[in-house]
Amino acid sequence: MEDFSALASRIAVGVGEVRGCLILSRDGLVLGSFPPGEEHLVKPAWVRFAAMGDPEKGFVEFADELWVYVRRGPYAAFAVAGTGIRPGLLMEHLEQALLAAEEARSKREALRIPDVPPAPSGRPRTSLHKEVRSVAPAPAHAPAAGQEEGRARPTAPAPERTGPGAPGAAPPPGPRAEAPSGATEAPAGSPSRPEDGPPGASAPAAADGPGGPRTAEEEAEVDRVLLAQEFSRLLQESRLDDEA
Repeated sequence: MEDFSALASRIAVGVGEVRGCLILSRDGLVLGSFPPGEEHLVKPAWVRFAAMGDPEKGFVEFADELWVYVRRGPYAAFAVAGTGIRPGLLMEHLEQALLAAEEARSKREALRIPDVPPAPSGRPRTSLHKEVRSVAPAPAHAPAAGQEEGRARPTAPAPERTGPGAPGAAPPPGPRAEAPSGATEAPAGSPSRPEDGPPGASAPAAADGPGGPRTAEEEAEVDRVLLAQEFSRLLQESRLDDEA
């Protein structure tokens, strides 16, 4: 405030017949005045001038006084002088004063020391709230190699026995019934017929039953019966020969 008041006083000294001067901000606030501390003497004229608009520079001349206004950068100046001074000369003095104020402001900003962050203290700061540390879960024990192999290898099923002696297998069929009455033994001494095959051979008609061809086990049973019949017939023939 004192610097701007000194600037307003320097304008009044440089130009005669200046009755009052105000240094203003760009928003119209009073920063300094001449005479110092008596801005109320010039403020009513400034309010009336500001009501006419917002010019960059200008002047208004009345019968007994002159109003001059200049704005430059962040500052502005308003002066009230007598009619004996030229308006252009007063405007030039106001511009020079505002230029000096703008340069001083730039120098202050350049010399301003940048804010330095505070240095950390040597002692660590303790937090008010204790940190909750999560306990890591214990690692699961890996199974032994033998257990893994036992789990990985499936047990092979035991082979099933399908032979005649296997448990649960169907029992072999019993001895087939004797041949029908039509197949009688030939009398002793009678010549063998051509249709009779050699001993041990089974007739096709007797081998095949009404249900179709027989299995290998059934054929084996039939052969045993026929062989027994043939042996009995041979024994009877030999007895008849001995008796004769």
